[in-house]
Amino acid sequence: MAVRSSAPVSLVTDIVGEFGGDTPHSLTEYYRGGSLVPNITANNSVPTSGAISLTNFLGATDTVTWTTTLTVGVVSGLFAQYGFSSGIFGSLSDSTVDFLSGATVSRLEWANLGGTPVFFKINGSEDTGWTTIKIGSLTLNRTDRSSFSDGLWTWNSQSNPFGSADSETTVVLTQ
Repeated sequence: MAVRSSAPVSLVTDIVGEFGGDTPHSLTEYYRGGSLVPNITANNSVPTSGAISLTNFLGATDTVTWTTTLTVGVVSGLFAQYGFSSGIFGSLSDSTVDFLSGATVSRLEWANLGGTPVFFKINGSEDTGWTTIKIGSLTLNRTDRSSFSDGLWTWNSQSNPFGSADSETTVVLTQ
């Protein structure tokens, strides 16, 4: 959730409710890029230092996301694969996950084989740093995965969330 988008903004109800913090509360706890307010585009109106006011927080959020558009590729062989695999099929409008220190997504696909799994791979990533991935209308929780190894998460028993070849699907990763 985000801080309300129109005035008035309350320090306790809106800002503390969104970002937390220790009492007694002071606006100077809430500079963008500090320990409470993420330095993301949605929070650009919140200063990083100096003068700060309640209205700087209109629409500010503690939720950090990465969004990309996946153009669906399809590979058929022993079984069909839909989605994206770096350099092989499909494409992403942005493969760099900024909130994971610039790690890159190299695989996001559904395979029509036993267990009908969805695969998601972030190069060099640990099993931390994000909570959910939404692929079109399908939301997957990181902790509900069927398996994890070397930056590759797998969820079994899923329907194809990508659609047909050359269609576009929005993907949102939430920290």
